[in-house]
Amino acid sequence: MNKVYKALIIGSGAAAYSVADWLFKEGIKDIAIITENRLSGTSRNTGSDKQTYYKLSMDGYTPDSPYKMALDMFSGGSCDGEKMYIEAVNSQKCFLRLCDYGVNFPTDSFGGFPGYKTDHDDTLRATSVGPLTSKVMTEKLENIVLEHNKTPLLDNRLVIEILKNENRAVGVKVLNLISNQIETIFAENIISATGAPACIYEDSVYPVSQHGMTGVLIDAGVRMCNFTQWQYGMASVDFRWNVSGSFMQVIPRFVSIDEKGEEREFLSDYFTDIHEAYSFVFLKGYQWPFSFERASLSSQIDLAVHAEMQKNRKVFLDYRKNPKDFNFEKLCDEAKKYIIDTDCLVDTPIKRLEKLNSKAIDVYMRQNINLYKDMLKIAVCAQHNNGGVYTDCNFETDIEGLYVIGEAAGSFGLSRPGGSALNDTQVGGLVVSKHIKNKATTFTDIAKDIADYSLNFITDETVDYSHFKKKMSEVASFKRDYEACISLLDEVNAVLEKYPKRHKSLREYYSDKDMLISMKALLEAIIAENPDTGSRGGAIFIKNGKIVEENTHYRDFLSVTGNGKIEYIKVSPVPFGQKPFEYYLNKTDESKF
Repeated sequence: MNKVYKALIIGSGAAAYSVADWLFKEGIKDIAIITENRLSGTSRNTGSDKQTYYKLSMDGYTPDSPYKMALDMFSGGSCDGEKMYIEAVNSQKCFLRLCDYGVNFPTDSFGGFPGYKTDHDDTLRATSVGPLTSKVMTEKLENIVLEHNKTPLLDNRLVIEILKNENRAVGVKVLNLISNQIETIFAENIISATGAPACIYEDSVYPVSQHGMTGVLIDAGVRMCNFTQWQYGMASVDFRWNVSGSFMQVIPRFVSIDEKGEEREFLSDYFTDIHEAYSFVFLKGYQWPFSFERASLSSQIDLAVHAEMQKNRKVFLDYRKNPKDFNFEKLCDEAKKYIIDTDCLVDTPIKRLEKLNSKAIDVYMRQNINLYKDMLKIAVCAQHNNGGVYTDCNFETDIEGLYVIGEAAGSFGLSRPGGSALNDTQVGGLVVSKHIKNKATTFTDIAKDIADYSLNFITDETVDYSHFKKKMSEVASFKRDYEACISLLDEVNAVLEKYPKRHKSLREYYSDKDMLISMKALLEAIIAENPDTGSRGGAIFIKNGKIVEENTHYRDFLSVTGNGKIEYIKVSPVPFGQKPFEYYLNKTDESKF
C-alpha cells in the first residue's frame, strides 16, 4: 500500500496556503502541498496600483450585512446565491485571520478598517496594503503553513494527471522537474488551487510563471461553469501590471505610435467631446475591466486602445504631461471632487500620481521603468477568469474527493466586485477544510500503470504552439468572433487529435497539452453559449459580422459546459431568514459545509 495523504493540495499561492492552514486548524495534519515552482503563480507575482481585498465593511460606520454583500456579488448575474452568501458570511473570519498573521491592513485610530470603492461595488468594503496585497498574504500564510504548522511542500512537481477509481479521485501523477521522472502520489482528497489557465492568451497581465492546470482537470472529467466569463482590461505589457485605480484617476495621455515612429494622441478620434473621454479615463480607475454594459461609456477607452492596435500602432500611457486641451473644470463632477478631496490638483499626471499613490510609481521603478521619463506600453489584456471548474457549495467537483478553489473554480458570474477573488481564496479554503473534516471517506488504493514517456519522447527544439495564444487574443478575448472561433477550434482539435510525443522538453510537452485542452474548452464554450446569451459581461460577441446583443434571460442561469455540450442550470437565490437562535444553539449539523 502506497503512502496515502488525507489531503493533497496543488499550488503555492494564497488559496493553497489558505486551505492548508484551515485543514491544520481542523486537526487534519496528514497533508502535503505540491507545486511546480513555489515562487511562481499569480498570488505572489501580480498586483495593481493598490491591490484590493474585498470583505464585509468593518469601518465602524457603514451599514452592512452578509446578506447585503451577497446580494451585491449576486447582482452581477449568472452566479449562485448560496455560494455568494457563503463568501460574504465568512469574509470577516477569513480577513481577521490574515490580520492576525501580520497582513497590516490600514486601521483608523479606533481599530476600524476604513475602506474605498472598487469595481462593480458602490460600498466601502474594499481595503488594501498597497500594490502587492496578494503577495503579502501569500508570504504570511506560507510562513504559518511551512514554519509553524510544518506542512511538507514538494516543490518542482508538475501535475500531469488526476488518478481516479471510477468517479473518485485517489491521487495524482506528476512530472518531477528535477529528475524528469514520473511519480505517483495518493490522497483521499485532492485540492487544486493553481489559478486560471493564464497560458491561453498572448495579451495577458498574468505573470509569465502562471500556467494553471485547467486542462488536466478537464481531462479528468470535470465540467466548466461560466468559463466564457473573463475579465479583460488595460495593462502594461513589457512589465505585466494592471493600470487600474490611481493609474487612470490621474488622467494620463493616451498615445499611439506607428511603424514609422509617428506619435499622436488618439482619444479625440473616438470621442466628439474630449473631456467626456478624460472623465471616462478617470472612471476607469474603479471601472477598470472592460464591460459590455459600459461599451458606450467608460469601456469606450478599451475599445479605442484595441482599435489603435488593430492599425498596427503601439499604444502608450504618458504621465509626463497633461492630455491635449486638458481643462480640469470640464471634467465630470465625480472626477473633480475626487481630485480636490485627495489634494491632487497639480500640474501633470505624474505629479498627481506622486501625491495620490507614490507606491504605484515605485512598482515600475523596481522594473527599471521610470514614469517620470518613460511612456508605458499597454494593451487590453486578460486579467481574471470569473468562471472556471464547476463545483458545489463545498467547492467539490463532479469527481468525488476532487476540490477546486481560488480562481480555478467557477464561483463568479458576469462581473464581480474588485478584490472579491482574494476573499474567495480564503473562504474556499475554510469551506473545503470543514467539508473534508465532516465527511466519511472510503479510500481504495489502485494500481496504475505509469507510462514513462521519457523512454519514447523525442526532443525537438522546433515545436512551438505559441501562435495559438496570439489567435486567442485576436478572436476569443474581449472581442469574440463566432466564425473565427470555429475555425480556431478546428486547428486546436487537429493538433490534439494527434498530439505528438515530441517537444523542447517533457515539461513543455505536458504544459502545452494542458494549454491546448484549456483553449479547446473555452472555444467550445464560446461557440455553444454565446449564440444564446449574446454579448455580456466582459466580452462582445460578433456573429456574421454583427454584434449580438445580450439576452438577459440567461442571467438567471449558470452556463455549465463539457465535451462541447452546454447545460443551463438555474441559479439559487441568496438565502434569507433564520430560525430562532435556540434552534442553532442546540443543533450542530446545520452548516452548508
